[in-house]
Amino acid sequence: MRKNLIILEIVMIVFLFYFPSFPSTVVDIERNVLGSSTASSESLSVKINIDPFTTVYEGDIINCSITGSPQVKYWKINDGKPHMLFYGDDPVIFDPEPTPLNDEYVNLTVYIENEIGNASDSVMIKLKRLFFGDIHWHSRLCDGKFSLDAMYKNAINDNYLDFAAYSGHAELLDSVDFTSPTSLVRDFVQLLVNRVFHRSEWQTAKDKAIEYYDPGNFTTLLGFEWSAGQWHPGGWLWGANGREDVSHINFYYKDVYPDALKYSAWDKYTFDDIFHAMAEEWDKGHLNVGFPHHPLMFNGFEVNTVNWTFLADGVVNSADRDKILRGVETYSCWGTAIGKYSGIPITWPYLSNRYYNQTDAWVENALWKWSEEPRKNRRFVLMASSDIHQQSRPGSAKSKTWYYSKRGFIPDSPAGILAAYAVHNTREEIWDAMNNCSIYGLQLLKIRVNVRVDGQLAYGRWINCTSPLKIRVSALSAFPGRDHSGKSMCPHGYSPDELDYPISDIWLLKKDNSKGRPWCKVIGHAMPNKNLAVVNFEDPDVQPNDFYYVAIRQKGQQLTGKQSNNLEDTTGNEYMAFIGPIFIDQVQG
Repeated sequence: MRKNLIILEIVMIVFLFYFPSFPSTVVDIERNVLGSSTASSESLSVKINIDPFTTVYEGDIINCSITGSPQVKYWKINDGKPHMLFYGDDPVIFDPEPTPLNDEYVNLTVYIENEIGNASDSVMIKLKRLFFGDIHWHSRLCDGKFSLDAMYKNAINDNYLDFAAYSGHAELLDSVDFTSPTSLVRDFVQLLVNRVFHRSEWQTAKDKAIEYYDPGNFTTLLGFEWSAGQWHPGGWLWGANGREDVSHINFYYKDVYPDALKYSAWDKYTFDDIFHAMAEEWDKGHLNVGFPHHPLMFNGFEVNTVNWTFLADGVVNSADRDKILRGVETYSCWGTAIGKYSGIPITWPYLSNRYYNQTDAWVENALWKWSEEPRKNRRFVLMASSDIHQQSRPGSAKSKTWYYSKRGFIPDSPAGILAAYAVHNTREEIWDAMNNCSIYGLQLLKIRVNVRVDGQLAYGRWINCTSPLKIRVSALSAFPGRDHSGKSMCPHGYSPDELDYPISDIWLLKKDNSKGRPWCKVIGHAMPNKNLAVVNFEDPDVQPNDFYYVAIRQKGQQLTGKQSNNLEDTTGNEYMAFIGPIFIDQVQG
């Protein structure tokens, strides 16, 4: 039996060598939980303590009872590869194989072995895996540099993203945007050509979303960007609400509906106008959700910030807004819009001459407003994407944008990406995750995260809880190679040698009632310095209408952009994930 165990260990070492999707440092960290070198005479047994057909989210820790002294333990999904991630005796379900498209459930099996014998237990589960995408970028159809075909093909060939969504400016699709002198000639020529050849840019966006959709491998979503700036009707100083209706909002349809419409700020001037129009689309069966983006933006011509106080309190028909609005793009290539009022580092910040530092526009203010009674049980989540214009693919470490006032190329921050929990990588399920707020935002790297608050995974939603409030965060750093879905872990323009870094920081933050809006405070900070980190926090002072969110940081490659026209250089080697918020409804005992 001892000989067989030695053979098994050799086989596992060889296996880990030839399948680099296993993060080697994680195996090293967890090796101390694989049992002692001397086997106990007590017989081995293992029991998975969850009910059959339970829904499990990636990153969940599955309670197991193990007797005896196993020297080897691992878990499998169906007949997939062995996974070595454990927290004590409990499997940590990070990076599982995807569920086959025709199946709803998979088989989770835990195996234990020593020189005396072996044991296993299995249970059928519904497994919501993490899929990663970039759902905000531009092409030549509007004001991007590269064709829509090139953008989709590069995303597929890079094999980094699970899903993507082109979000062209609605005022540039089949129309001319008279507010932008730099694109006026281009818009007019392109519109003239399309009219002569009877082409529609909006229809092309639909056709390409259908063409490049590959269920189970690469998902596309139909989207557009409503871009109201201070030069557009909703933002004119003499308009009904002055500049309060200034914002850019991306809308995403659940399917490529043939008659789904797009709306520009010339069609729908105000927040009330656009949310009412998209609510009517919903009522026609064209289900959609919306996310404002770059909320601190100043682009050289105009301010494009989001006044969260007005969006929360000033919208007349709040029912239309609440049907569609699902959160905010907290990070994009323009910079990070959260942190100033939270006491955490701001990695990849806005360049000082490209953002409008309004207190109302910071994301902390949005979280405060959506934690107030009038918006109770309204969903609101943190997400991220790239908003690239001058790069040839979404989800890239490289990005450049034409900066109008300085007439030159300057570096942007790397792409943001979105993580979504779903059983399958399909359009319906990725959109459902966005609609249900089962998503979080990332700065470029695929940091896998699971946050349970009072046992509930409820990003962007309201929960009832007990006191003291218990929060468990499990996180797995980005690692070299490919994950168990076959996707590359390395984004375009990023060195694969720079992926093997541990989780350096985990912050737990909540509303700071003592300072008032928009302040948040750090109530927990862990520095695990591990690839697999499991941290438990507790808050004895939880109150109704509190909110919590988590920020996680991993070090990585130093990315440096080329300076241009004496502007600041964008450089950094730290990448963050933003998870939450979770809003508190009622607190019991």
